[in-house]
Amino acid sequence: MVTLSLNFGVLAVELVFLFMGLFIFLIDKFINNKNYAFYLAFIALVVGLGFLLFTPFGEFAQAFKTDFYATTIKLFFLIGFLLVLFISYFYLQTFKALNVGEYYGLLLFSGMGAFVMLSSQDFLTLYLGMELMSIPVYFLIASSFVYRRASVEGALKYFIAGSLASLFYLLSLGIIYYFIGAISFKEVFIKLAQGLYKKEMILALLLILSAFSVKLSLVPFHMWAPDAYEASPLPVTSFLASLIKFALMAAFIKILIVAFAPLKISLGELLIPITLLTLLVGALLAIKQDNIIRMLAYSSITHAGYASLGLLSGDFLGYGFTIFYMFVYLFMTVGTFGLLIYLAKLKREFLEIPALSGLSKDLPLISFFVLVFFFSLAGIPPTAGFMAKFYLFVMLIKSNLLWVALLALLFSIIGAYPYLRVIKVIYMDKPLHVVEKERYGFSMLFPVLISLLVVILLGIYPKPVIDFIQRTLYLYLSLLYFHF
Repeated sequence: MVTLSLNFGVLAVELVFLFMGLFIFLIDKFINNKNYAFYLAFIALVVGLGFLLFTPFGEFAQAFKTDFYATTIKLFFLIGFLLVLFISYFYLQTFKALNVGEYYGLLLFSGMGAFVMLSSQDFLTLYLGMELMSIPVYFLIASSFVYRRASVEGALKYFIAGSLASLFYLLSLGIIYYFIGAISFKEVFIKLAQGLYKKEMILALLLILSAFSVKLSLVPFHMWAPDAYEASPLPVTSFLASLIKFALMAAFIKILIVAFAPLKISLGELLIPITLLTLLVGALLAIKQDNIIRMLAYSSITHAGYASLGLLSGDFLGYGFTIFYMFVYLFMTVGTFGLLIYLAKLKREFLEIPALSGLSKDLPLISFFVLVFFFSLAGIPPTAGFMAKFYLFVMLIKSNLLWVALLALLFSIIGAYPYLRVIKVIYMDKPLHVVEKERYGFSMLFPVLISLLVVILLGIYPKPVIDFIQRTLYLYLSLLYFHF
């Protein structure tokens, strides 16, 4: 007889997000100063961080479990979430029509969905978490309708793409349940380890890969992502590009190492063409963009491709480098969008690359910050972006995938052009506008400086973070397979 453990303590962080989000929705109509919602959301994240660090690991009803892996990823996610919260506050002080309590409530609901997804122990719970993470984002994208009518179109496109991902995922779920007779990761691993249903599970894995490819905007499911990114409020775009993708990649890795570990060779064969095409297409399409948000949207496709390189080896070292890459990308993205929000508040035209001509003359500090983040995004040393790419390429060579490493290196050179073009426009072109400076504000400087510090420190000395991630994965896998 199976005994279900209903340990609500392991759900503490998710419950904090849920109740605080509901509370904000309940009281928002009665409070005029909408900044209250930022403070409540901030309190929810700090309390959630406390529960995350001090609540013992455990399981809830065999569907949800906190462990080394989930807690580590959630910790990274929460740090990034705090930074996105600050740049949201900075943005909403100018774009006041969006400064409503529901904005922060939806962010909390989306974060709760990400946490449920990361702690899931079966395919159904993971699906529910993924949807809970995605649905609030559709509303957040459409929320900027008051400023941009195209936001509804962007939200609709993101919703349709999300529905396609759900279709792929549910088809795989049906196949798994039909052949395995269960939907837990553990049962799938046991059947595959026994040599059963290998062909059927490869088909299921292919469908799951398609679902995550849509969510991560990998080729050939990348076409509508720039529309959604451009239509969103800038903090929501940073949330989409950094935190949502980070959580999705971590959840996909969890599926691979827990459920489909016996299929690791087949996975590499499936992913190589998708990854290389993603790198090439994202880099080429980013080159011709004049709008900096669309350029970053296409580059985010490329960066998801880089992160996927770590999955090709099929071992925990490669997975660790993928997580490290997404961790670095999180800070690069949040820092970049913090600066873009500042520029957009000065003049909306600054989101067009030609309008940034000679910006370094009037805004030397902001220009220098842009230079550091864009050097990191391009993979130029000594930045964290370079180290993240370096480890992935070394891993490919060690996995006897030299030709993949060489092609990825070639595509990374092509992909560096859009970032270097922006730097060239800022530092070498003649000024087109007279820029009137504004106060930076703590809510903008804090996330940008933290991101800058991480990008520089990890570019010089990344070993402690990489070791931490690799040891977490090693310990997680050791305990997991011992338990199996």
